[in-house]
Amino acid sequence: MVLAISLIKVVPDQEKIAYRALRELKGVKNLYHIFGDHDFFLIMEAENVNDLSDLLNNIAGVRYVGEVKTILAKPAGSYAMDACSIKNALCPAA
Repeated sequence: MVLAISLIKVVPDQEKIAYRALRELKGVKNLYHIFGDHDFFLIMEAENVNDLSDLLNNIAGVRYVGEVKTILAKPAGSYAMDACSIKNALCPAA
C-alpha cells in the first residue's frame, strides 16, 4: 500500500468544479479545501507506485487543476510510543 499527500492549486474561482472532479477519483481518501498558497489538501492511497502514478496523472488531467505537489507518506505507528514506556512523573514507577 502506498500513501501520498498532495497540495493542489486550481484556476481562481473554479474550486467547486475541481473539487467535484477530484473527490470522484479512485484512490482519493480525503480531500480538504484549504486557504493559502494552495486550494486543496489531498490524501491518497494506492496499491503500488504505478497505481499512484496513474492517480497523479488523473489529478493533473482534471479541468482547472494547475500545480500539484506530492509527497509519499508512511503511517507513523512505528514511531508512536506508549506514554508510560518513558519513565516520567505522570506514570507510576515500573
